[in-house]
Amino acid sequence: MEPTAERKEDATAMEERLELEQQMYRQMDASSGAASAGQTEPEPSAEAVNTPEVSDVPENTGTPEAAGAAENYQAPLIRILLTDNSKSGYYQESVTVSSSSAIHLEGSDLTIPAGTSETITNGDGRFMDGKIVLTPEDPSAGITVSSLQKAQGPPVYEGSLEIYLTDQGIYLVNEVNLESYLKYVVPSEMPASYAAEALKAQAVCARTYACRQIQDASLEDYHAHVDDSVSFQVYNNIARQEATDQAVDDTAGQIMTCGGEPITAYFFSTSCGYTSTNEVWSGGSSEEYLKSVYLGSDDREDVQTEEVFASFIQQKDESDLESSDGWYRWSVTLPAEVLNQRIEKYQIGTIQSFQVLKRSSGGAVSSLQVTGSQGSTTLDNEYAIRELLSVKGIAVTKNDGSVTEDMYLLPSAYFICSAVYNGSSLTGFSFLGGGYGHGVGMSQNGAAHLAEQGYGWQDILKYFYENIQLETAQA
Repeated sequence: MEPTAERKEDATAMEERLELEQQMYRQMDASSGAASAGQTEPEPSAEAVNTPEVSDVPENTGTPEAAGAAENYQAPLIRILLTDNSKSGYYQESVTVSSSSAIHLEGSDLTIPAGTSETITNGDGRFMDGKIVLTPEDPSAGITVSSLQKAQGPPVYEGSLEIYLTDQGIYLVNEVNLESYLKYVVPSEMPASYAAEALKAQAVCARTYACRQIQDASLEDYHAHVDDSVSFQVYNNIARQEATDQAVDDTAGQIMTCGGEPITAYFFSTSCGYTSTNEVWSGGSSEEYLKSVYLGSDDREDVQTEEVFASFIQQKDESDLESSDGWYRWSVTLPAEVLNQRIEKYQIGTIQSFQVLKRSSGGAVSSLQVTGSQGSTTLDNEYAIRELLSVKGIAVTKNDGSVTEDMYLLPSAYFICSAVYNGSSLTGFSFLGGGYGHGVGMSQNGAAHLAEQGYGWQDILKYFYENIQLETAQA
């Protein structure tokens, strides 16, 4: 189904936001920097999974006990470490806050009057035991932090704000109800104009991921569970929207579990026609809730082989859900002089060739040999591969013929490459690829197309994940 002009416009905005991916993937475990390591190579799936049945997804809504669990659901609190879009790192020189309500400084009789802007620096005498806790007298008013830059402008935070003083500077943590948190995550991760069922699927993914991070406590040193960037999930970059609020409410408390535990609900922007598992990072076996999905209606091919993948990526399979999307196919040429600068750290001389040693079950390059005039090196992680092949400042041509230079990483690891010569001189390498993002878990644009075709949110989740149950999150 051809997406609407409005959806195409919003998808472009989402893709621009996803270019912040240069820091790391929103769905990587911060504690490991990638997916789980030290596992064995999985066998590729031979199953085409484009006709799911919602009845295959066990739900907790079909029994009186389950209904009671959902009705009695009390959202846990989540703690978010805040960042500034214009800076790297967590530390700030100062924090400027205001509210339409008076702001109370916990542990004291001090308040910041309503409508008054107040700047807090590391020399502020109001720090108590290295911390200032701010709460608005009227909880519905929120606290505006005008010193932070977000796409929406100065962000407003519900809940409380904690400002911590350290030798490196000060940093901010927002503590808020999980469901309120999601109402700022979903519009920041998926355009609110997408079909309702896609937004609901995104809400369940976001809630599941957040619950997993609360459990893992990977930012414990910062008194937080997650940060607000693509390192985890983007939070409050876009203000709450009616459609995404509704998606959160309609799925209240629902998470995906496997073996009784919340899954790490990986998702990404756009597929090339196939998805992979976390094998792209670990080089080993995948989590049992992940699977490689073919998003077309033809017979699935073995895209782990070079010949088959090359044939696939050089075509546009009109049966693929995302064949009309901007990042379904892309191309770029990296100059030899740029690549030579990138490989200096490996001390292998000047670039001579690239050789794909292994592809994932969905066709992503998961092991790449880089050969120079004085030796070679091998990269065994798709993020490291995409970072080496960064397209920063280099024109990338998209599926629709448009060109962008506002990127950092190579759009995806689903690519083939060939040497470019001027006579006998090697001048660079041409890359032809498909998809945007790591390609693991749920494709957001794929979910949008499925919703347009009438799939419910449970159907969409079953399409991209397996061996999952839908349960109510525990406080």
